[in-house]
Amino acid sequence: MTLSHVTREDAVKRLAQRQAGAPDSIEALCDLVRAEVHARKHAPRGATLSRVARLLAPAITLNEQRLDEACDVLEREGDVILNPGGMLYATPTRVVAIEKSARVFSSLPTRALVKVLGREISAKGASRTITPVDGLTEAVSKVSGVMVPPEAWAGLDRSPNADATFLEKLDQRLEWQALGAGSLEKDGALEWRAWQVTSEGARWRRSSEGQLWWARTRFGGHYRAWTASASPATSPFVMLSLDDSDRARFALSRKVEAASVLRVGRTGNRVTIEIPGWLPRPEYRWLSLHAVPVAESKGMCWEISTDSVDQLTKLLAERLGLTVENL
Repeated sequence: MTLSHVTREDAVKRLAQRQAGAPDSIEALCDLVRAEVHARKHAPRGATLSRVARLLAPAITLNEQRLDEACDVLEREGDVILNPGGMLYATPTRVVAIEKSARVFSSLPTRALVKVLGREISAKGASRTITPVDGLTEAVSKVSGVMVPPEAWAGLDRSPNADATFLEKLDQRLEWQALGAGSLEKDGALEWRAWQVTSEGARWRRSSEGQLWWARTRFGGHYRAWTASASPATSPFVMLSLDDSDRARFALSRKVEAASVLRVGRTGNRVTIEIPGWLPRPEYRWLSLHAVPVAESKGMCWEISTDSVDQLTKLLAERLGLTVENL
């Protein structure tokens, strides 16, 4: 192996060529995180992002929040999996065909997938699309991947609506399966935030009262919990999955219109929808199969075809209690 010195400018150019874009673009950052997680199979989230930041440090001044957001989107997409303790895990390759294209979900970085599948993959944000789909099943089998139907990938038929009935079931779980107050504080006190819904909207706030709670762990993971009225540090609670926590957010926000508005904008043939927060996983997966995230919107704004917008907004309104507002 031969080592050679390169200038900062040359390093940026080489990174751009390797990642097929600016080194600090969401697409490039997502692929660097994928490569790091896939190579190690599993690793702490914080350590993974730290290694990626150190890799880029000689070439660019990286916005660490941007890197954190890129990892958030990968977790939502299903390219990597984050457990509550803060460990990131690699994922197998799953491909979902949609008419004349297909979406690919995998911790394999894009360059490796292109080489193995033998076809081009376009990336926008964390989303990756393959065209054409002819012979794709055989190609995917080369990486021990599988083809998954859109309905099975989203899992809408296996998840409840975000409504009062769902919240009642959380209360039942609390009655039957409660964990002891403070049992998650063994490694030190956690900074719990409660989901607060007011006439002006809804957001996570530091509070001593609430039912839905969230806290970050020391290794970069997240704890989510449901209580009767007080913090899990002082009250019995049940742990919630990411999906249950997101669904509870929308269920609690149903009562206040300002907290649950789905905005639809139309400009010529272009239609965009703006969502009021991260969707639960099944609804997010269904949306991401039929829409494209708008750049720099952090997953809150999506571009969708005129043929799909009415059906999709109706589904989100019914399942999550959103009020559709046409701009």
